[in-house]
Amino acid sequence: MGSPGAGKGTLAANLRTLNAEHVSSGDLFRREMKRNTPVGIAIRKTMKRGELVPDHLTLGLMRKWFWGRKSARGFILDGFPRTRIQAVCFDEWMETRGEVLTACVLLELSESETVKRLSQRRICPKDGTVYHLAHNPPRCEGRCDSCGSTLVQREDDIEEVIRRRYAIYERLTRPLADHYANLGLLSVFSAEIPQEELTARIFETFNLAPVPR
Repeated sequence: MGSPGAGKGTLAANLRTLNAEHVSSGDLFRREMKRNTPVGIAIRKTMKRGELVPDHLTLGLMRKWFWGRKSARGFILDGFPRTRIQAVCFDEWMETRGEVLTACVLLELSESETVKRLSQRRICPKDGTVYHLAHNPPRCEGRCDSCGSTLVQREDDIEEVIRRRYAIYERLTRPLADHYANLGLLSVFSAEIPQEELTARIFETFNLAPVPR
């Protein structure tokens, strides 16, 4: 869990050595948008306004993934659940399958830092490579290092939209911390420290070790 720009996806990618499946609700949303499905069109309109994707659309996509799993391999959820309804449904799915959630990591990031991070983010529309104008700029201004495509700013990375997203996060998603704290699963970390340090702290806190390949 964490506000927009807290680094949830980056952290999940850094934990790939655990051999757990990385499941990003945002990636599922973008896949639907790219396919221009009816669900994708509805999601695009919602995200453009800086609002949360409605529960019924989010749960529909996540339910399809959850019940379609063939492997008993563990997973790391990135960006789901985001509302209490989603959390309750997910708890019920886990209980039905006899599975147990082992931890909830909350990444704390201030609103000002969130705006700073996201407003300077640029994306390659062709291969999805993410750049940051301050911390990870492309070699050639405005162009993807790999394919030369013109970089774009996501519609939900405009400052006005970012602040709206942050306010919605504080109102609807941040309170889920209490839900997972009551289950004894919550651990809170600052998202303002370097990702390498954050990843190391996660491994240390949960006594994790990479899975041998």
